[in-house]
Amino acid sequence: MNDTFGPLLKGLRLRAGFGLRRFAALIDMPAPNLSAIEHGRRNPPSDPAKLKELAVALGLEEGSEDWSRFFDAARQQDSWPADVRHLAGRRVVPALLRTIDNRQLSDEEIAQLTEEIRRRQGG
Repeated sequence: MNDTFGPLLKGLRLRAGFGLRRFAALIDMPAPNLSAIEHGRRNPPSDPAKLKELAVALGLEEGSEDWSRFFDAARQQDSWPADVRHLAGRRVVPALLRTIDNRQLSDEEIAQLTEEIRRRQGG
């Protein structure tokens, strides 16, 4: 599946077995607007609640890889994904990111760190 929001949304919608009009009605969005988003003519919703509504309607499990891909694809350039935007204001987040940057951790090392945190949390 493509990680550009529109094609990703369409692929997830089709995988969930929804036609365009049926899914648009389910999420209370005009079908032409949904189509425009899927074809990249409109931006993804920026409201975290609306994105969560779409994700839930698509059957995505919170915390899953598909959930993360969905929210990551929806983010605007140079912004945080909607599902983690609330973390931007936490005082320790910039320190964490600077530490990762200063240590020049690779994507693989960051993934290992993330997995270690998940293991400690039991999920």
